[in-house]
Amino acid sequence: MKTHNGKIINGLGAALLFVAGVMTAQGVSAAYPSGYYNSLNGKCGVELRKAIKNLCEDHTVISYGDRTWDAFKVTDRRTVNGVDYWWDMYSSELVAISSGHPGLNIEHSVANSWWGKTKNDAYKDLVHLNPSESTANSRKGNYPLCELGNVTWDNGVTFVGTPKSGQGGGASNGYEPCDEYKGDFARVFMYMFCTYDDISWASNTAWMYNISGGEATFQSWARELLLRWSAADPVSDKERNRNDGVYSKQNNRNPFIDLPDLADHIWGDKATVPYGSTDPGTPDDPEVPQDVYEWLSNTSESLSDGWVFDNVTVPEEASYIWAWKSYNNKYYLTASGYIGGAHAAEAYAWSPSVDLTNCTSATFSFEHAAKFQTNIRELCKVAVMNHDANDHITLVEIPNWPAAGSWQFSNSGDIDLSEFTGHHVSVGFLYKSTDENADTWEINNAKLTVTRESSGVKDIPSAGEESDDSFLVEVWGNNILAPAGAMIYDLNGRQVSGENLSRGVYIVAKPTFRKAVKVMVK
Repeated sequence: MKTHNGKIINGLGAALLFVAGVMTAQGVSAAYPSGYYNSLNGKCGVELRKAIKNLCEDHTVISYGDRTWDAFKVTDRRTVNGVDYWWDMYSSELVAISSGHPGLNIEHSVANSWWGKTKNDAYKDLVHLNPSESTANSRKGNYPLCELGNVTWDNGVTFVGTPKSGQGGGASNGYEPCDEYKGDFARVFMYMFCTYDDISWASNTAWMYNISGGEATFQSWARELLLRWSAADPVSDKERNRNDGVYSKQNNRNPFIDLPDLADHIWGDKATVPYGSTDPGTPDDPEVPQDVYEWLSNTSESLSDGWVFDNVTVPEEASYIWAWKSYNNKYYLTASGYIGGAHAAEAYAWSPSVDLTNCTSATFSFEHAAKFQTNIRELCKVAVMNHDANDHITLVEIPNWPAAGSWQFSNSGDIDLSEFTGHHVSVGFLYKSTDENADTWEINNAKLTVTRESSGVKDIPSAGEESDDSFLVEVWGNNILAPAGAMIYDLNGRQVSGENLSRGVYIVAKPTFRKAVKVMVK
């Protein structure tokens, strides 16, 4: 059953089977290798987007044409009444694979005219290529993906017309897929604009993106739309199976299918929150989550992209401009633009926000090396910004901090931040100086280690062994139904709602943590 904006429309669709009952993780195999996504851990925002690019752009390029159709036999095959057909996401036409592909085109979901029709790697990437009925392909043209205010043509699956107010980026026309495929296309667009952000995007078709510094990024309306569609239409078995097929051909995957919450850590509410903390492992890993969360920033890239600066107001007698300066691949916060006076200029450098809720302890450690000149007003201090208390800043003394002057220092030891558990915080450093040319500091291996509250999830019985009827847990589709007050965690230890969940194993715990069960959403 296919729908457009929640309305039932005609067309052949895959039936959705909702089965009540508790599912376990027994006998389930992984879809991607353990460690495949390790490079994404601890990153967010621009840094996470670039990590996805580095991961995805290194793949086997399939030549366009006959090789594409051969790949479609793996990636875009559907079986109806024992007959294999091409899976067309643009129409309800059924064309048997055995007949060849009459009346079908290879369609680019992200229009190749948006980069001048150059036959580059993006042109050939299976992730955004699909078999399409030729009329639907022609009708959607190179229009932007959007929601429509007025539909001028449709075939029950693809809708063409004028964009809703605030969407379309100035284009006269747009196209909207049926509800069944909105999340699919959203996750494809996310992949494409991460993997190929630096190709020669055209300016005359820049309806969904902006071009700055040689990179294309989503316009705000497009970013909001894709996040909303991805959340409203969760990852389906069709997408998972297609992703596996692409992997078998190109040796890369669409991360937004395997780990759909990545999007929120790039463009959404968690864009300043590092993704994960440990190996995401495999999508059906039956192990219980780790009870220690580590936020780690140990590269020059993460320092330049993951930390932000807050220029603090200084007395009129002195003024500085603060900036990162690179030397031997290390980054230093350095003051420049000195005007004069005896007062100290000061600035903070902050980590992304870190969630310390449901924790019993928090310690911060780092390796630090710095070389100062003269007129030092005050040495660096560790600072904690409590985001749940009007961004109140607390300065924390550093154990065994060396004396002022020219010095080097490492192995600072752990700093107890337990008083901040239960809050969202950013950890950073404060520096003050009256010296225009003072080299300030270099930070490496900054790590916040958090011990979580005991969740009672270790050595818990499988769902089939749970005999307490007062704690009945059921899975309906991709929703977990649990008694009031129960808490649901994914295998990274993050608490989640019970709705629109991705495939995987979840821990459902009673409020008292005295009982918990493992369930699997397929």
